[in-house]
Amino acid sequence: MTGAKTVVRGQQLLAWADDSRLVAWDIGRHDRNEFHQRLVLVTVGSAKEVPLSGFRQGHHGDAGRWEPIFAER
Repeated sequence: MTGAKTVVRGQQLLAWADDSRLVAWDIGRHDRNEFHQRLVLVTVGSAKEVPLSGFRQGHHGDAGRWEPIFAER
């Protein structure tokens, strides 16, 4: 670890995918609705973002909301 700081895209970082990428919740680039999220793979030190899911729907536990489950490999 170098102690260096960097900005990582994503509304909420959830889990490491590998040494340089994280799985995160993020909203669409032009979307202001914080409840309209999808899972994305973000690269540390880069603006690169790969969608992993479609946008989830609903507000505060309404039908259509789901939560990802992560497991060690």
